[in-house]
Amino acid sequence: MKQKERNLPLSTVALVLGALSIPLAFARHLCSLAIVMGVYAMLFGFWGHRRAAKHLLRYTAQSVQRARWGTRLAVAGTVCGLVMWLLYASNWLLT
Repeated sequence: MKQKERNLPLSTVALVLGALSIPLAFARHLCSLAIVMGVYAMLFGFWGHRRAAKHLLRYTAQSVQRARWGTRLAVAGTVCGLVMWLLYASNWLLT
């Protein structure tokens, strides 16, 4: 019995949250929101990656790729948010 391929749960959410975390990191005083969104996107992406590895060939390759890109963007957004947060906290950037 062949299983029907379906989309990986929360792959699009991980991609959107990861992509939004980067511009929010550079918006004025929204770096903490960018960090939270980035952490959630990383959690969703890692969970999706584990689920796709556990159930091979159940999910479409495109949805697995979306989760992978969402995780990568979330890591970048979280790092940018942390750097901007440290710059604001240390008063290196004048507000």
